[in-house]
Amino acid sequence: MKNLSQNDNKKMEKHETFAGIDVAKNELIVHVLPTNQQITVPNSIEGIKELLTLLKEINPKQIVLEATGGLERELLTSLVAKGWNATAINPRQARDLAKGLGELAKTDAVDAKMLARFAQLQVIQTRPVPSLKTQEMNDLVTRRQQLIQMRTMETNRSHQTHQKTIVTSIEKIVKALNKQIDDIDLRIQKMIDENPNWNEKDKILQSVPGVGAKTSQMLIAALPELGDLNRRKISALVGVAPFCRDSGKKVGLRCIKGGRADVRAALYMATFAAIKWNKTIKEFYEQLRARGKKFKVAVVAAMRKLITILNVMIKTKTAWMEQRVPSEKI
Repeated sequence: MKNLSQNDNKKMEKHETFAGIDVAKNELIVHVLPTNQQITVPNSIEGIKELLTLLKEINPKQIVLEATGGLERELLTSLVAKGWNATAINPRQARDLAKGLGELAKTDAVDAKMLARFAQLQVIQTRPVPSLKTQEMNDLVTRRQQLIQMRTMETNRSHQTHQKTIVTSIEKIVKALNKQIDDIDLRIQKMIDENPNWNEKDKILQSVPGVGAKTSQMLIAALPELGDLNRRKISALVGVAPFCRDSGKKVGLRCIKGGRADVRAALYMATFAAIKWNKTIKEFYEQLRARGKKFKVAVVAAMRKLITILNVMIKTKTAWMEQRVPSEKI
């Protein structure tokens, strides 16, 4: 472990420090501001322990990591458990900041520096780290999606060949995938049944016409903030909040951007079912179409309305009730 010099310690006594950590498969690259100190430790249990010890000397006010498909999970959980103000952000955010500052090079060290700059700006709101059970549930839901994608690919291939050997091979693989999907479904349902909080959420969510078991599971696993945020924040988190694109006298079309793609995809399918079977969402959607709104605009607005309704239901712990559809400007 690299020890801090006396000069570094004196500097950090005069300034608040901020840390950015680039998470790679085999190592963690740490950049500290304003001292510009850089440290590298292994991305392992031992490396994380080493880093936690080092952070006691650095004492950063905020720590920002990149969300790298789960590689950051062990580190982030450990940091929060030790009481550090740590959060993970989308890698695109750090890259956009780098471009804005004229830093066109792309290296792990540069990424760590940009993450530290993000922390220094103090514009990132720290979110609660999901519990280990929630992370496990999210992994299962994600794996289920992967298996379904593989099954779809194999099924499509079966329509592209007439060779009996290949068709038989595809059928065996599809059968194995179906077994895997069924096993995961049972595991997910068991986790929900055994968790009183999730069980209550599941019943509330599935009371809404259009929201089925799979959508409910996705919301429970990948959107644990549901019920804890206001309607604007939950819409932005999912990625269905419209953002302005105005310049001077020009008023641009509002568009959605960012958010959690897996949650948004599940909500998209649920909204189509709700437009058909849910009176509140159906009337809302039809009002927008009657006013000349484009198909996609109306669908996204219906998605936003559905998620805000679900948010209130979870917050108040109330089951579905038909609502009067208010006039809303989109």
